[in-house]
Amino acid sequence: MNPKERNELIDALLEGGISEADLLRLEAEMSIDPAARRAYLDRVALSQALAEEAKSLASTRTVTEARRSVFAWLSWHPLTAAAAGIVLGMFCTAVAFGYVMPQAVATASRLFALVDGSFEKQPGRVASGFPSVFGVWSGDEAEIVRADAARDGGQALRFVRAEGDAAVANSPANSCDVYQLVDLRSLKADAAGGEVSLELSAQFLDARMEKGEAVNFTCRLHVFAGSPDSLRVEWPLTRLDALAFGAGVVQSHGGAPHSWLSVTAKVLLSPQADFAVVQLVASKEPTNNNQAAEFGEQFADDVRLTLKTQPALPVRVAQR
Repeated sequence: MNPKERNELIDALLEGGISEADLLRLEAEMSIDPAARRAYLDRVALSQALAEEAKSLASTRTVTEARRSVFAWLSWHPLTAAAAGIVLGMFCTAVAFGYVMPQAVATASRLFALVDGSFEKQPGRVASGFPSVFGVWSGDEAEIVRADAARDGGQALRFVRAEGDAAVANSPANSCDVYQLVDLRSLKADAAGGEVSLELSAQFLDARMEKGEAVNFTCRLHVFAGSPDSLRVEWPLTRLDALAFGAGVVQSHGGAPHSWLSVTAKVLLSPQADFAVVQLVASKEPTNNNQAAEFGEQFADDVRLTLKTQPALPVRVAQR
């Protein structure tokens, strides 16, 4: 892959317009080429610079105004921050495990602090708005329904209609977002030793019989310190306060009504982490008239949060 083609793929990834095939090509290139990784990281650093700019602006403007100026940019580049979780998570894992001696065994355990990941507890409309308590699904217009093709059990989450973000003026209503707050305080001891990560996985279904416009399915995982009380009013501006953020995305055009798509997001767990925000998203491209996106044939099920521990191992550096 020549540098021009590589940079075009990086731009497509960061702008949210990369195809699955091109994403796999870019992942393979970065796994073997340090120059490709450097080029990618330079672009991802731009979003970090914007976050720092928001902090510096806070000295002359309110923090909320500064965050809004950054988030307005990020809202039109939805995969910029997510890309670090998608691509770096792919090739950094391979690199890390290539240099350690397997003298201890990594462990993985499902966290049941995430409540009702199979959507079996109750049917009907999920609560409206960003959640205010742990263990409750809420968000934009969505409902839990009986589904013959449910991935786990007999019910699934059905995305219905997108809603804009109240804290962001004129935000495009192109994504239907559903959230859950997860209490992580019991995991502080686990996060103190070795490499500990949280992995969010979800299954998505586009049940349209015929192919049509693109729908992006995304799962996002944000980890925070402190209390979630301050998140509700200013979300999604407060995403910038996260200790860590990861995301995974897959695109569907329909036409395979029984094919569930698996999406995974991963973050390293800091000892300072107190809670996580789990976010499930179905989205379409914004329209010129900013009309709210309609769904109805898009589903999510079998949502899992897994704690993975890799003990601190000796590192062997190859001399060349």
